[in-house]
Amino acid sequence: MNLFLKVKRVYTNYPLALTISFVLIVLFLLALQGFDVVDEGWYMTFYQQFYNHPETVEYNFAFYLTGIIGGLWYELFPTGGILSFRILAMLCMVSTFVVSYKILSKYMPKNYAIIGLLMILFVNDFGYVAFYYNQLSAFFAVLIIYFLLKGINEKHKLSLLIAGGLTAINVFSRLPNITLFAFSLVFPIQLLWTKSIKAKYWLNQLLVYGCGVVIGFGIIYMVLVALGHTHIMHNAILGILDKGQNTGSNHNFSKLLLVYIKEYGLIIKSFLKLIIVFAILSSIGKVLSGASKFIGYILGVILFACVFRINAIYSLYALGIIGCLSLLFLNKVKPNYKTLCLLALIMMLFLPLGSDGGIHNAGYVCVWLAFPIFFYAIEFINDAFFNLEANNFSLRKMKLLSVVPYMIVGFFILKAYNISYEAYFDKGSRIYKVFSVKNDLAKGIYTTKERAQIFNELLSELEKYISRDDYLLAYDKIPMVNFLTQTKPYMYISWVWVYDGVMFKKQLHRAEEEIGVLPVVVQQKFETIGTFSEPVLDYLSEEKEESYRYNKGRVIAMNDFLRRNHYEIVWSNPYFNIYKPKISNY
Repeated sequence: MNLFLKVKRVYTNYPLALTISFVLIVLFLLALQGFDVVDEGWYMTFYQQFYNHPETVEYNFAFYLTGIIGGLWYELFPTGGILSFRILAMLCMVSTFVVSYKILSKYMPKNYAIIGLLMILFVNDFGYVAFYYNQLSAFFAVLIIYFLLKGINEKHKLSLLIAGGLTAINVFSRLPNITLFAFSLVFPIQLLWTKSIKAKYWLNQLLVYGCGVVIGFGIIYMVLVALGHTHIMHNAILGILDKGQNTGSNHNFSKLLLVYIKEYGLIIKSFLKLIIVFAILSSIGKVLSGASKFIGYILGVILFACVFRINAIYSLYALGIIGCLSLLFLNKVKPNYKTLCLLALIMMLFLPLGSDGGIHNAGYVCVWLAFPIFFYAIEFINDAFFNLEANNFSLRKMKLLSVVPYMIVGFFILKAYNISYEAYFDKGSRIYKVFSVKNDLAKGIYTTKERAQIFNELLSELEKYISRDDYLLAYDKIPMVNFLTQTKPYMYISWVWVYDGVMFKKQLHRAEEEIGVLPVVVQQKFETIGTFSEPVLDYLSEEKEESYRYNKGRVIAMNDFLRRNHYEIVWSNPYFNIYKPKISNY
């Protein structure tokens, strides 16, 4: 008991430091397992070529700032490989955790903030992926909110200037982040709860913020000029706009909007499930006593685990929205709290826009502030506009507080189990992920025996046909091959599956015209998104039905490229073909 009290006292004095220490250990252990050949290969090939052959990763310039940082990391640790970029991701997420905590701890009890942030950190069943644009976008978003709150609440103009600059710079973490200029809505809306502010004052705030925006864009432009990247960025933006107009693209503007709208239907469903569970547990709580209380506790944990079992991010979104809205609409809540809630709500509503997976893919980086606010909003549940009372059931503060521990325990038990059985795009128990890929850039990363064997055989054969800095066309969901072989992507992107059929054909013809040599081609014959499938005998068939993974136009263009340039198979196994042209130069 004395030891327990000592530990509790230490944690009470240093909650953030001890939490971060725990988080770093867990995240590092997770980083050692899982071999994803799709997304992570795409990001890391971008960083690998950013300062060396930037024109070969033109498409990724939509994430320019991510490339600047990731490229610098690669130059600092050129042999660090996959593990080094997972460590960078870990540092980025922990930094977001710390800034979010610094914001939230000024407005609510520290334990509320820590519990909420830990739930966000582990919401994904796969743990996390190597450093990429969503992680950086989240870090900048909470940093912008930090400076906006300081500027508005303390009337600190320099902070508003910095916030504007960071908002502009964050656009280049991921171009759709331009939606975060919605943060500027906070200036006029604050008039609703701060009566002392005049229109002239918020206009001055907006002007200072706008000056920061101009400075931020100016900084990025100077970097583009200094690195000689203006032409590449111009082509990248035109390509993104072109892709957005193609009806067959998963990044078509209308499709992205439809996905976003549909997801709010799923959020509403998640909220209704949570309400039902809260109602059941708060109703039966008063009739349980003695040993039956333990049974009730187990039941509560199981019920919440069931709610969180599928797409837990929708449940966190629902609670975050309710928490923010409840504080925004209550008169007794202080103005500075409402400003925080509004900014957190804007981040949650606007940051996922532009992602083809919407909230399902990017939602976990959008709730860093909004979800923990839910725990603080419970303090006001008795006065909230959505307070529920019917017959013998009432959702009051004390009842809700008695149920919340079930939710927290159910969430962490479920996530601990799921993460133990999955790494990103590398499903299966981590117990069996003890085999390594024989490549210097994959050192320290462990996966299943089957996955390691499949890629070890390919990499061993590829050494006979390519060298570092050669062009390689990796078709179509295996960008990790470019990274591990340190080869240049042929079609201005390492993950050519991202192109729809129209854009694939256009970029392939462009590469033929602009590049003086034909590439070695490695073509997969199995699916790699999600899990590794069995070999697909008709992988390059032109007769299959269109699906998320298969695009007929892309296959036709690829086959035509191989035929007209007289490619021949020089090596093959059930999973891959390696092609070389009979004449390698034009």
